[in-house]
Amino acid sequence: MDSLSVRAEIEELIKSLKLDRSGLHEVRKDQWRHILSEIEERFLVKTHHTQGLHWGWNRLQEPQYSASFVDKDYAKLRDIIQDESIWFIAEDRYDKLWIYEGKTVAILQVIPELCHLNEYYLISKKLQWLLCEDHHDMLHLSGQPVIDRCMRYESSNP
Repeated sequence: MDSLSVRAEIEELIKSLKLDRSGLHEVRKDQWRHILSEIEERFLVKTHHTQGLHWGWNRLQEPQYSASFVDKDYAKLRDIIQDESIWFIAEDRYDKLWIYEGKTVAILQVIPELCHLNEYYLISKKLQWLLCEDHHDMLHLSGQPVIDRCMRYESSNP
């Protein structure tokens, strides 16, 4: 096993946490390219066709919002994300992206346990919003529903 691989870590966590595969699984190999393309088209400002989701938080379409996430309060994400099932994109070494589909509760259980995760994206399966935590511990949001919930959370939890 490649001990530095985020993908390997996720697979080990699914097993060790005894998560049901219906609650978190890697997107099929014949689906990931289409899903990634839809996400990039919906949420990124692309000035060149080769620009992808790597560092995509620098090129999010409006409306967008950024907030500090230094406290790593994943309960905050549970309040902000109201969708039961979402996409989870984990960035691995060499900018490789792994796309997972699953229950929000399972994904938010796995993320804090990942040692080699630098950046990740959580995306509405209806493409209504995108949330990213970057390697600077900042949250970047695109899409009015998630921005509104984040701002309400911040104002009620100063």
